[in-house]
Amino acid sequence: MVYRKKAAYTGRFRNIIAWLTDTTFRQVTILFWLVFICLLSTKKVKAQCPSITNTTQTSVTVCSGSLVDSLQVRTTAFWPDKIELVRFDTPQVNPYKGGVSLGELISSNGIATMRTVAFPPNTDVSDKTYYVYGRLIPLASDTTCRPFALVTVIVKPAPIATLLAREATCQDSVSLADGWVRINNVAPTDTYEVANKGIFSGNSQPIPTDGVVIQHLKRTGKPETYAVRLYSAFGCFVERSITLLNTSCACLPAKCVPIFVRKIRSGRAGK
Repeated sequence: MVYRKKAAYTGRFRNIIAWLTDTTFRQVTILFWLVFICLLSTKKVKAQCPSITNTTQTSVTVCSGSLVDSLQVRTTAFWPDKIELVRFDTPQVNPYKGGVSLGELISSNGIATMRTVAFPPNTDVSDKTYYVYGRLIPLASDTTCRPFALVTVIVKPAPIATLLAREATCQDSVSLADGWVRINNVAPTDTYEVANKGIFSGNSQPIPTDGVVIQHLKRTGKPETYAVRLYSAFGCFVERSITLLNTSCACLPAKCVPIFVRKIRSGRAGK
């Protein structure tokens, strides 16, 4: 009887230990899941507001009339969230209001890139700066979630020079070699190049003090077009052309009498 009684007490003790162990396991399991859910919830809350930051690109300079090769920002936003690039003429405190939209982007490997972007031509004599902001779209319901990154775009003006030309003068029926093509309104640092058979090589030279870049022209009796490329110090260029009529001195419009030729007979010789 004593042996059995001892065994009974031992069995109860083991059952109590087993119950406590199961209870502790349950509590630990419940606690683990609570912590996991809490961390997951925190992660989701943080993920609700993606970040938008600059890459190494913070500023771009381009010539007037040329396309910007690319504009880009770094972001943790992923579809269905997008990045919208917006252009402003002045710096903004809250770029989520106004601006000219350049388009919407979906990030690839954490970078949203827009290529071949056009900007208004710069007709001023000085640089024009635009402020391009990358902002989140659609707008998050959380008013504190307004991330953005800024890229400045500087548009250089093209040269504003123009061409003037003078026909060669006539001495009776002989053309003098005093015709010329001249560049006007040049900046001290502008350079020029004259096209060779309509082709530019990209090699320029300083503009002469008097602006005359083609000289000693004669009247040839047929129109002649001269093309000149003008370069700024930054390398921006514009192409100008001008045409001289080059009416022959031997047949000026007011003195020439028209001659008409009419075919009377056709055939082969001997018939």
